[in-house]
Amino acid sequence: MKPEKIKIIPRWSKSKEDIWKEAFADLEDVPLSKKIRHISLEKYAAVILLVVILTGTIISQSYSVIQIAERGSHLLVTLPDGSRVNLNADSRLTYKPYRWFVSRNVELEGEAFFEVKQGKRFSVKSNQNKVNVLGTSFNVFSRPDKYRVTCLTGKVQVATLDKVTTLDPNMQLTYHDSKLTIEENIHTSQSVAWIENKFVFEGVPLVEVISEVERQYNIRVKADFPTGYVYTGNFSRITKPDEVLKIIGKPFGIKFSIE
Repeated sequence: MKPEKIKIIPRWSKSKEDIWKEAFADLEDVPLSKKIRHISLEKYAAVILLVVILTGTIISQSYSVIQIAERGSHLLVTLPDGSRVNLNADSRLTYKPYRWFVSRNVELEGEAFFEVKQGKRFSVKSNQNKVNVLGTSFNVFSRPDKYRVTCLTGKVQVATLDKVTTLDPNMQLTYHDSKLTIEENIHTSQSVAWIENKFVFEGVPLVEVISEVERQYNIRVKADFPTGYVYTGNFSRITKPDEVLKIIGKPFGIKFSIE
């Protein structure tokens, strides 16, 4: 008999249906739509988590703290590293707390006295001007019409436009009317007397003195006097504003009034 003529029929004691059930009894028939849904939910959860992390990082990096000393008040601010800033009246300090130990940068509008802890570079930005220090004490006056930095201890590096100047203790830099002036061996106590509620003026334009009085007492002064007057004198912040104005106006024969 030829081999191709031979036909072998296997004999099984179980049907093919029984064999299939026994072999694949533990397998669960999961619909394809459910599998796709399960994978999609995992992907969505991962994407959402990534978005949350990125959003949190961006917010924390951009988040700023703003400290304001209103007109008629002073404010003491302690920064994350323990550095202290005393804000004069009508002044604003801005910094980013979550970036602090990477970059110690602050922005100042107004006037402040800084006592900086030793550490990485500490920068104070005021408009186009910038002060860089490592650890020192200094005063920054940054008003629309004048910019002045006074170094009390350590060293400060001041950048104004295209010029960079290093100040040692008892040195002062003033930038006014596009003119840069540097003074040595000054009496720094005059620049920071305001911290103790004392105000010392030496050859200061009268208009600037009146502006300071308005800031310290949160008042408006009615004044009409020729330009060019300069004032030398001092007063205490505990003195009533009308009395202060009498003291200031007496040498010039001017009577100031509060609006």
